[in-house]
Amino acid sequence: MSKHGSAAPLVTPVSVLVTLLATLIIMGITSTSWEFLFQEQVLARFGLSLGNPTDSVARWRFIITAVAFATLSQIGPALLLFRAMRRLDKARIAVIKAREEADALARHDPLTGLANRRILRETLKRRLSAAPTTGQNTALLLIDIDRFRQVNDLHGHSMGDLVLVEVANRIKATLPSDTVTARLGGEDFVAVLPRPTSIETLGKLAHQVILRVSAPYQMNGLDARLGATVGIAVSPDNGTDEGELMRSAEAALYRAKANPGTYRFFEHAMDRELKQAHRLQRDLHAAIASGAIVPFYQPLIRLNDGKVAGFEVLARWNHPVRGHISPEAFIPVAEEAGLIGQLTTLILRQACLDASKWPAHLKIAVNLSPVQLKDVSLPDQIYRTLRAAGFPTQRLEIEITESGLVNDVSTAKSILTNFRTSGIDVALDDFGTGYSSLQNLRSFPVTKLKIDKSFVRAMNTDPQSKSLVIGILAMSRSLGIATTAEGIEEASEGAWLQSIGCDFGQGYCYAKPMRGDEVPDFLGARAA
Repeated sequence: MSKHGSAAPLVTPVSVLVTLLATLIIMGITSTSWEFLFQEQVLARFGLSLGNPTDSVARWRFIITAVAFATLSQIGPALLLFRAMRRLDKARIAVIKAREEADALARHDPLTGLANRRILRETLKRRLSAAPTTGQNTALLLIDIDRFRQVNDLHGHSMGDLVLVEVANRIKATLPSDTVTARLGGEDFVAVLPRPTSIETLGKLAHQVILRVSAPYQMNGLDARLGATVGIAVSPDNGTDEGELMRSAEAALYRAKANPGTYRFFEHAMDRELKQAHRLQRDLHAAIASGAIVPFYQPLIRLNDGKVAGFEVLARWNHPVRGHISPEAFIPVAEEAGLIGQLTTLILRQACLDASKWPAHLKIAVNLSPVQLKDVSLPDQIYRTLRAAGFPTQRLEIEITESGLVNDVSTAKSILTNFRTSGIDVALDDFGTGYSSLQNLRSFPVTKLKIDKSFVRAMNTDPQSKSLVIGILAMSRSLGIATTAEGIEEASEGAWLQSIGCDFGQGYCYAKPMRGDEVPDFLGARAA
């Protein structure tokens, strides 16, 4: 039965008994009227007679007998009618309940029970349109759950669903009772509430949401920590209709995600940034589909004899309108949009085809994003690309950053071990700038360290940087790990690095990144 009683059954045993009782009363009244009123007064007035009247006792006996037999004759048909009406009533109830459930599904998220997009839009529209009359403005909190995908990837979608339900309950419990909380899908939530008189109050509320969501999740053997990042927009300052206010909150969230676990209020400059990011993402989709992003190659030089050992593969994008776009600008967009895997496949495929034309001893080094080291299917993707190009695994080197090792230790270790088993080398890029530790070097199958260019460039003027370079080289030798120094710009720098045990060098001293068709001429010139 629904809370409004709309699905209450109409045909019940009580209703049938009441109907039979009413029938008996009506039949009794009718028979009595016939015997005592109709025959003696109505018919007599017209001079009609049905015979000599009998005594009252006999007439009452006739009435009771007639009513009893009539009642008994109605029981069978009444039962059949009752069963038929009960079936119809049950069908009616089923239709009503199905309609109510469909309406509930159309208005609420089936997993968390929170409002969905439809209710969110209706709520925003209603509150914003009523603001001029009521004087009550609206605040909107757009909440993105950090590190949720790791739970899904490691523990499966069933556990992920349990976590999302708990996240929804925490958010709802933290916010005021007059808040409408909705789930947009995935790990994105929205809260619509009356705008407080003080903007600081709204900031404190967002901070409480972040703290509550960031508390440990311990359920069914799971022990995980998530986080939350919040974008905030308020009416009428940031919008007077639901679409405008939502876009403002999205822009604030986009800026806040630069520092996960924080909240940001909307500023008008953010809107331009978000629009630029959306345009770049759209253009990136098209560039990957058309192959407009191409590999460039920077040589890796063996310092002890000056010979070329291989090339690092670098993605380059010459945008038809904006010109050359730095990888530092489009790689984060590819990661955020889930395009980094497609981009890596595009660059690796072309690099394999180019390198197949070079001497067989030359390796290519391809950078992987930390995001990719969370994907257990990554090795299969790499192997498929290599097989399609007919390129041996022994000629490939994977470059990773230190942050990729600490985001998901077990998955990263499994992926890198898989690569090493197949003969692919693993280089740790930008060493010394991240979360490096001897424990990581001991635990992960790293075959090469790349000393960050910031240390190399500063070692001639900064004694501390020079000491760090010497220490890194000593440590790598003790672990049996090869080393590459990035950012070498002077021949004297390469000579000094070689004298203290550095194996490879890379930088403008040897060559700038070049197109694939320029590599043969470069190799010929080096050989000469």
